[in-house]
Amino acid sequence: MTYYQKFHVPAGTFQVDTRKPLVLQAYLNSCVGVALFDPEAGVAGLYHILLPEPVSGKTEYNREKYAATGLPLFLGHLVREGADISRLQAVIAGGALAGKVSNQDIRLDIGGRTAEVVKEVLGKHGIQVLLSETGGFFTCCLNFNLETFEYEVIPALLSEDTPPDEETNGRISCLDDIQPIPQVALKILRMIGEDNYGIQYLSQEVRKDQVISAQVLKHCNSAVFCGKGGIDSIDDALLIIGQTTLAKIVTAMAVKKLLNNSYTGYSLTKGGLYHHAIGVALVAEKIASLSGKASPFAAYSAGLTHDLGKVVLDQFVSGARPFFYREIMGENDLVETENRLLKTNHTKAGFKLARKWELPPSIINTIRHHHTPEEAEDHLELVTIVSVSDTLFHMFSAGPSLHKVDMNSLSRRLELLGMSIADFPAIVDAIPHQVLSGSPELAIT
Repeated sequence: MTYYQKFHVPAGTFQVDTRKPLVLQAYLNSCVGVALFDPEAGVAGLYHILLPEPVSGKTEYNREKYAATGLPLFLGHLVREGADISRLQAVIAGGALAGKVSNQDIRLDIGGRTAEVVKEVLGKHGIQVLLSETGGFFTCCLNFNLETFEYEVIPALLSEDTPPDEETNGRISCLDDIQPIPQVALKILRMIGEDNYGIQYLSQEVRKDQVISAQVLKHCNSAVFCGKGGIDSIDDALLIIGQTTLAKIVTAMAVKKLLNNSYTGYSLTKGGLYHHAIGVALVAEKIASLSGKASPFAAYSAGLTHDLGKVVLDQFVSGARPFFYREIMGENDLVETENRLLKTNHTKAGFKLARKWELPPSIINTIRHHHTPEEAEDHLELVTIVSVSDTLFHMFSAGPSLHKVDMNSLSRRLELLGMSIADFPAIVDAIPHQVLSGSPELAIT
């Protein structure tokens, strides 16, 4: 039996290759996936498309995000690898109205319009469509085997009807069992919350923690930073990469160890919780800059820590995993399912943990209300920024997601930030490309 390694194609990108034992995957909600292959030439690829066409009026944008501009690039790449357009065959999937469908979803019809543009472009080139499974109300996964050219479109989360461990209900792990974030990171987060941090104090605090210092220096000299090399002290790091980037790396490294311990429950893949945290942090930083409603660094920090409660509950989600995922695939959202199966949810658990660690009120409020920002009595705009960022990252990031997107809520929350759903394409354009890839760390710089 041949073992096939799997490669997740991030939103706004395509992957082209020749025959090999590899399965290309795209998890699709409103996004549309297109597999194109030339069996005779042995060339194929998979394209994960976010939106139908650019409408923001920007002079520069990522062409791969849009069907109208990215699909011709995809075709050109296939031809350069040896494919003949006259022999190409296509499989199309995605474009769903997943989650709680609203009038806003139907009016925007992002997935439906993207699928229409795809079919129009393929039709102009006379490309045969073997399978088109678009629309519907569920997130799906498009799998394409580069060796056999076999394909399938399946529900994103397949599960067994296994009941949860009854002992899980009503029993939440003791918060004292959670290893706290290093003091240096906690101090930085508190300084950010008070909007009071200076370069000299930051350097002093980082040097006090030898483990964090070593991790930061290793990171600064890694390929993530283009292999700069020669950064052998925290002072050098400050001079070369700057105060804000250093603070972002310190907090990211601290949170990484905490979140990477959780990979059998919420995250679906090892490192998934951490990559999600980094992604949401960087999207929040960008939206804060665009809206002017919060400090970008404060938004980054709040985004980085918004899901701390999942660390507390992860072991119980792992124990009830098949049943938990089946429930998520139904009508209930994540928090509703947690409340029913675990008698609590990750926002409540994270709220308690953040208070125990004496995190800044802005971060505590974000953890507590990032799914319901309208309920936040303080730091409303910051909480809303993280909520919107969380939604966008779930919509467009690589890999499966447990989060259901409600476009009506997204529209209301954008209005709170002085933006509208009409700004949606411009917001997507502004998200750094690496944030949506499998390694959001690349976008820190």
